[in-house]
Amino acid sequence: MEYSAQRVRAKAKAAVKRREDQIEAEEMESGELNLIPYLDMVTNLMLFLLASVSAGLILVQIDTTLPDKKAPGPTTTTQPQTNPDDQPLKLIVAITGTQMQLFSLSGLEGTITDPNNPPKLVLSRSGKDGEKCDGPYMCESNACDADTRTCVASSDQPLPVFDYRALNRALLEIATRRYTGKQRKLDTYQIILQADEKIPYSTIVSTMAAMRCVLPDIGGDVKSCAMPVDAAELKAYEEKWSRATKKPAGTGPISSDGRIYDREKAPYDPKTMALFHEIAFSAGYE
Repeated sequence: MEYSAQRVRAKAKAAVKRREDQIEAEEMESGELNLIPYLDMVTNLMLFLLASVSAGLILVQIDTTLPDKKAPGPTTTTQPQTNPDDQPLKLIVAITGTQMQLFSLSGLEGTITDPNNPPKLVLSRSGKDGEKCDGPYMCESNACDADTRTCVASSDQPLPVFDYRALNRALLEIATRRYTGKQRKLDTYQIILQADEKIPYSTIVSTMAAMRCVLPDIGGDVKSCAMPVDAAELKAYEEKWSRATKKPAGTGPISSDGRIYDREKAPYDPKTMALFHEIAFSAGYE
């Protein structure tokens, strides 16, 4: 007898159903459950859990050695001292209504708290009537007689004035002693201006001018100083200068017009180059 595929499937399903009913009846009679399907399911879950946990772990190997009782004790090594000339001096110019002080947070050029290492410079107010001047900025009265080059009285309110050239000479001495003829590092140009909140703008501007470049003597011509840049800035400046002047661009470490120089190649000359032009301002004086 021939059977169609549909009849074969029907008979197979009926046989499976009878077998399932028989197994269920046997389980009921014996009081035991078939745990095989549950074990298969738990096994699969465990595999997935282990795979997910292991994916989030990073296994490393730590090299360790056991201490040797016979080995000698640890030896101390002395670190080589850094050349002070290569360190930022962290100079500060502090101004109050009565005085100006120059000192350093590094302690390399005086401090403000250590009596054995006093400030590099302490200046009282100056610019009284009759004192020498080359402009109103040097006089408390804000008036300088052009003929006698002395401070004269005026109706303006007196403003705090200090000997800016004394500050300039102190900074020139530091730069000359530490950096002359060397390739000066960029962070050594930094200085902090710490002024009391009541210090007028004119005093701050005059102090900044004394920090940046060498000041001329009273009555002398004011000259600018060269500023440090990197090689790329110098090259770009030379190309621009060449286009403007129709002259060939220079290839040396100092620009053709002497206004900038390659800080990594040009030997430092404090008389023609910046003293401490990177000026930062503090919140106030304490």
